[in-house]
Amino acid sequence: MPTRRKFLKTVVVSAAGATGLHRLSAAEKESPQQVDRRPLGRIETPVSIVGLGLGSAYTRPWQEKPEESHALLNLALDHGVNFWDTARGYAQSERMIGPVVEKRREEIFLVTKSRSRDYDGFMRDVETSLKELRTDRIDLMHIWNLPSDADLDEIENGALKAVARLKDEKVIGHFGISGHSGAAILMQAIRRFDPDAVLTVFPCTRDDEGRYEDELLPLARERNMGVIAMKMVRRARNADLKGSDLIRYALGLKGIQCGVVGLDTEAHLRENLKMATGFKPLSAEESASLHRRANEALVNIPTPWERPGYQDGSPA
Repeated sequence: MPTRRKFLKTVVVSAAGATGLHRLSAAEKESPQQVDRRPLGRIETPVSIVGLGLGSAYTRPWQEKPEESHALLNLALDHGVNFWDTARGYAQSERMIGPVVEKRREEIFLVTKSRSRDYDGFMRDVETSLKELRTDRIDLMHIWNLPSDADLDEIENGALKAVARLKDEKVIGHFGISGHSGAAILMQAIRRFDPDAVLTVFPCTRDDEGRYEDELLPLARERNMGVIAMKMVRRARNADLKGSDLIRYALGLKGIQCGVVGLDTEAHLRENLKMATGFKPLSAEESASLHRRANEALVNIPTPWERPGYQDGSPA
C-alpha cells in the first residue's frame, strides 16, 4: 500500500518553474491590496473569501495559453486569493496550475477532489494529484460530488479509510465532502463522517426549498465546519442579475467562509478582487429583493446542475 515516502518519491519536481508570470505595476509592487480572509471553520487557516474555481471556466480558455494562465494565477495570488479549488476530474486543471503551485506553494491553500469511493482508487487519485500539482501535500481533499443516493457504507469502508491513513501520514491536512444533489445526503454524510469542510451550492434562489441555508448551514455551524459556497453566479447568465451581487448574497450568509468562482478572465478576476477587498455584504432587504427577482426571472429555467448529463467542474 502507498506510504508517504512512496508519495514523496513519485512527486514530479521541475527546477525550471513557470514562465511568463504576472509582473506587478509599480503601484501594485509597493502594496497590492489584499482581499479579505476568514478562518475556515475548525481548520482555522485564514482563506480568501473568494476562491479560485479551476474547473472548465479556467481550463477551456487557458489550456493552450500556459504563460497567460500562469500570469492570471499569480495576479490572484498577489492580491491574497489563496483558496485554490481543483479536482482530478477537471480536465488538465491540476497539471495547468502545477508550475505556479510549485513556485508559490506556501502561499496557497490547496484543495482538490476525488470521485473514487474505494480505498485503492482514492489512494491512486491522491498520488496522481500530487504529481500533477507538483507538491507533497494537499491542504483539503474532498470526497467529491455525493449524489442523492450515495452509498455511504461504500465510502466509509473505502475512501474514508484512505482519508484516515493519508491524514495520519500528513499527505492531506483535512478532508471534506461536496455535492449539489440536495441538502439531505450531505447532512447524512456530515453526521456520519464528521468532515472538516463541506463544499456545496448557495445560490440566491435558495435551492432545495431553502434546506441548504435553513438546515445544512446551521448543522455545519454547530460543528464549526468550514463551509465553501459554489455555483453562486451560474444563474446570472440566464437573467439580468449582477454576478458580484450573487457572490455577496452567499458570502453574507452566517457560517460561509469562502465562495469559489470560476477563473475565466482577468476582467472578472479584477471585479471579484475589488468586491472581496473591504467586503460589504448585502443588507437583509437587498438579499430578499435579489432572491425575489432571481426566482421570478428563473422560474421556468432549471438549475444547470439538475440537467441530465451535467458534469461538476463546469463554469462557476
